[in-house]
Amino acid sequence: MFGGKTVPSRYGPPWTTRTYGTNSVPGRYEIFIPGLSSTNGIQEGYQFLQHIADLPFTQEYISIKLCRLLVHDEFPNPSNDPDNPAFPFYNYAGGSLSPEADLVYRCMLTWETNSPRGQIWKVVKTITDSDLFRSHGASMHKIKTPLEYVVSAVRALRSSTNGSNLAGSFTAYSDGYAIGGASSSSITPLTRMGQMLLFDRDAPDGYPEAGSAWISAGTLAERLRYVQSFCIASGQAGHTGSTNDAGNTLCDIVGLLRARTPATTWTNAAQVADYFLQLLYPAEGTANLALYRDAALGFLNDGSAESPPSTKLFHELTVSSSASSAYDQRVRGMVGMLMTMKRFQEQ
Repeated sequence: MFGGKTVPSRYGPPWTTRTYGTNSVPGRYEIFIPGLSSTNGIQEGYQFLQHIADLPFTQEYISIKLCRLLVHDEFPNPSNDPDNPAFPFYNYAGGSLSPEADLVYRCMLTWETNSPRGQIWKVVKTITDSDLFRSHGASMHKIKTPLEYVVSAVRALRSSTNGSNLAGSFTAYSDGYAIGGASSSSITPLTRMGQMLLFDRDAPDGYPEAGSAWISAGTLAERLRYVQSFCIASGQAGHTGSTNDAGNTLCDIVGLLRARTPATTWTNAAQVADYFLQLLYPAEGTANLALYRDAALGFLNDGSAESPPSTKLFHELTVSSSASSAYDQRVRGMVGMLMTMKRFQEQ
C-alpha cells in the first residue's frame, strides 16, 4: 500500500529524513504487509493502524482536531487544500508559520519525539501550555455543549458538607436520568437544548463541538429555563413534580455557603457574591467580572420581588436554608442569575 509514496517536502525534518516501517529510503512510507492466515488475519489491520499512526499526516490531522476542541472552533485545517489562503502557513519546512500552524507543528514534534511516539496526553499538554490556549485573547472561544452546560452547573455547586463525600452529603445532586433522554420526544434539558441524546447520535461523527450547532434564541432560552429551575429549591414553584425543567437535579446553595465560608460572611453581600463568582468563574479576572458582581450585589439587596415585597437589605436578613425564607430565595436567585450569564455558557 502507498507504493513509492514519500512524505511531502513541506513537512521537512524529522519527517522527511526518517524511515518508516521496513523502508530504507528516508521519507518513503510505503507499507508491505504479508498475508496472514487462519485467525491471525486481524493482525494485518493492527499493523496497518500502527503504520498510519506513525505518519505525519495522522499527527497533523489529530493535532488540528485537538486544537479545534481546545482552542477555538475555527482553527484552520488547510493542510490538504492548496487553495486555502492559510495553506502557505502550513509549510513547516519553510518556517513562516502562523500561530495556529506553529502550534500544530509543536504538537507534531511532541508526538514524534517522545518515546514511545504518539502519547496523546503529551500532545494535549503542548496545547494547554501554549499561548493560544492560555493567553487572555484565548478566552471565550468555545461554547459548552448542552451536556457540558448541565454538568458544569451541578459540579460548580457540588461539595460535601461534612467532608465525607458520602451520598446524601452533597450540596448539588442529579440522578442523571433527569438530564438525558432516550428519544427525541423526551422532555429533558438535553433534548430541549438541541436534541443531544446521549449515546444515540444518528451519524457516526459524534455531536458537534462548534458552538453554532447549539446556540440559538430557542436553545439559549432552554438553558436559562434549566438553570433557573435547578437553582430553585425542590418543592417550590418552578421545581415541583417530575416534569419541571431541572427534573431530579437539586442543589442546596445556602448549605454550600454555610459549609465552605465563615459565619461572619453570611450576611455580607459583597463576600457572598465574591464567593459564588469565584466558584462559577474560576481564574477569571476581577475586572472581567465587575458587571456581574454589581448585578449580584443589586440582586441580594433587592427584595421587591418577594411576596410581600421587602425593603430589607441583605445584611438585615436572617440566615436560613429554609426554602420559604427570604435569605434562601435571594441567594438562590442570585446564583441562578449568575449562571445565566454569557460567560457561563463558555468553556
